[in-house]
Amino acid sequence: MPKIFGIFSKYDIIISVWTKTHTGMIFMHKKTDKTNIKKKINIERIINKSIDYANIKPIGYMAALMCSTLIAGCGFESNMDADASLAGPGVNSQVITMENEAVLDYEVPEMTPGILVDRNGYSSNEIAIAYVFADKMPEEFTVKNSDGEAVATVKPTDIVLNREKGKFFAKLDLSEASENGEYSIYSDSLGSSYDFAISDTFFRDKYWNLIADECEKLANPDTSMWEAYSVLYSYERYKEVLYAEKKDAPDVLGAIVKFIAVTDFKNLKLSDKYVSIALLARFGYNYKAVDEALATECTQKASALYKENADLKELTEEENAAKFLAATELFRTTQAGTYSREILGMREYLENLESMHDSPYILYGAMGYMTTRRGVDRGLCDFLMEDLLYKCRDLNDNKKLIDESKAPKEEAVKLLEYAQQFAAMNYILDGYEYNEQILNIVHYLSGRNISGELYDFAAEDPSDAIPVYAWLAWLENNGKLDPSAPVIWNYSW
Repeated sequence: MPKIFGIFSKYDIIISVWTKTHTGMIFMHKKTDKTNIKKKINIERIINKSIDYANIKPIGYMAALMCSTLIAGCGFESNMDADASLAGPGVNSQVITMENEAVLDYEVPEMTPGILVDRNGYSSNEIAIAYVFADKMPEEFTVKNSDGEAVATVKPTDIVLNREKGKFFAKLDLSEASENGEYSIYSDSLGSSYDFAISDTFFRDKYWNLIADECEKLANPDTSMWEAYSVLYSYERYKEVLYAEKKDAPDVLGAIVKFIAVTDFKNLKLSDKYVSIALLARFGYNYKAVDEALATECTQKASALYKENADLKELTEEENAAKFLAATELFRTTQAGTYSREILGMREYLENLESMHDSPYILYGAMGYMTTRRGVDRGLCDFLMEDLLYKCRDLNDNKKLIDESKAPKEEAVKLLEYAQQFAAMNYILDGYEYNEQILNIVHYLSGRNISGELYDFAAEDPSDAIPVYAWLAWLENNGKLDPSAPVIWNYSW
């Protein structure tokens, strides 16, 4: 059976064909002006009448077609005539036919970009950083605008060698390209990066559009209960961002009213039922000023649902965590001693968890409890705060928090969990180092990774994306993505 093997060099593609009786070679050369491709077929003189043309020629024909396709995909143009792609002295092109048993034993090499950027973009309020990962580090790079005009020349900094991969790694500071617009980065040896945007309302726009999409989804009863809760939570915490310079901001409370109206609370699984209790209680807390009667009705419904499930035993870890969230939201809204005692009774359960804030239910339940204005237990608040603080400090000290060798999709759930913990900690105790960690996570997932892959976590994980983008939007809106803050070097290069 014939086999095809390919050898790529900077300017040439060579494909050799072996059979039991002969060896053939197809050599394709790129002109320096990149306008066409010369073809040359060099079949050894051992080819004679005894060679089975039905065996070699179809393979050569397929190889040539494959080469022309590959070359065109790499930015070259081909003027080959498909009917005479193998035509040469003494070769009858009419004999060339496809063969069902032909085998193309060839794999296209994996191509990865050398200039790594957030493919969505950056806020002009932050230090916009691109990375370079290459065999040889260029001395400088050109930042171009959407018209292809050079707007800045950038030199790589903090160059290090990854000995395992045999490649250099460096940073590019894009501070000179701070005006709103579309940009790309170019070098002669590495080519061009993906396009990216820079805007002074970048994160506000991302958050605003995400919430607008979510409000439309809330009319569908199939929307997850946790997703609805995340929308309402971010609205209460960061509603000033939604209405900053946006007169037509989405009506979050109106969307929650519609979601409550189409939801069958009785037939939810237990963990979702506890989340629905938390949603109803938080909604009642926020809706009093709009419609006190409806707010009260929702709070009473939440209390009734909690009472119906109060005596259940042997809950799963997820159900226990969701129950904690429900109890904290009800206590915050009603100030009832019943829920205060329920929460204090769960302290032993919380203390026995290996990492309690890894659960979003506990994380947001703890945030609700710690920010309740009166009636809370100071000892429990200190315990919840210290655990979150130590967790974020450990994460911040971990220089391998982001593993560049893994695809963003593989890391997304864990990293978005970390980002939410940083955001929750920063809500109570603002710190530039945590803000930078969140930025690094978002930029990594959005293309600033070795594969240059854009993982659209706003679409894939909206419940996790909402609080992350909400926090970054709030920082941007309040001028706290401080360009003078140091960029944390936390990649495991």
